[in-house]
Amino acid sequence: MITGIMAGCKKETTTKPKPTDTTKTEVKVKDTIYLVSKVTTNYLLTPSPLTITDRFTYNDSRQLIRHSVQYKNNTSDYVTNYNLVYTDGKVTEVTRTGGKVYNWNKIQYTYVGSEIKVLLKYADSDQNVTITLDADGNPKKLEGNGQFYLFKYDVAGNIKNRSQYDSANPAHANMTIDYTYDKKHSPFLALRNNTYAMYNIFGDINTFMNNRVTNNVLEVYAQEYNKAGYPTKTTVVHSSVAVRVLNYVYTKVIVDKP
Repeated sequence: MITGIMAGCKKETTTKPKPTDTTKTEVKVKDTIYLVSKVTTNYLLTPSPLTITDRFTYNDSRQLIRHSVQYKNNTSDYVTNYNLVYTDGKVTEVTRTGGKVYNWNKIQYTYVGSEIKVLLKYADSDQNVTITLDADGNPKKLEGNGQFYLFKYDVAGNIKNRSQYDSANPAHANMTIDYTYDKKHSPFLALRNNTYAMYNIFGDINTFMNNRVTNNVLEVYAQEYNKAGYPTKTTVVHSSVAVRVLNYVYTKVIVDKP
């Protein structure tokens, strides 16, 4: 009986709560943003070796503020600078200095609802372009200078189809180009919402989500990537012949993840 009584009369034990450690701080998760700083393009089939070097300068908010282009071959070596101005986070003006006189001197962008009005100012004339955006903010139509383009997209937001029309004959496309893409990051991913980058950097229109792999005009884009999945080199092959090679340099910026 003694054993039974002792078992029934065990002393209750309590666990004291641990004091709060006020010395611990929240560890923020970091992210790495890749800003393209230089693109060197070597054209392989020109009569004399041609190299075009694009350099990109950013402010502390990671906005592109200057795009410099150096053209160099056996007879010429000159630089064109494009300086960008922002209002409320959007590009509103680009001014050109240097380069060839036949190019525009200034571009002005005006944002009105789902449209972007573009005014290109030349030495002796102006040109107007209207860009119409879809519900996702991507261009669905670009019109100016007697012609217009229509765009279709894949699920990732890349342009998968681009058709060109004459405004005087809108029923039939003059040219239609279809594109396929990889699953990697575009070199210009950080600039995908920059109006100047989307429409003017390479004389082409690109939403800069992923990288082109093929099109239906016999071009193939062979990509080499860094560990983060950004291209370091692109070789453009047309009809089984390499026509140009692009090499990319990046600036890495470490930021806190939101």
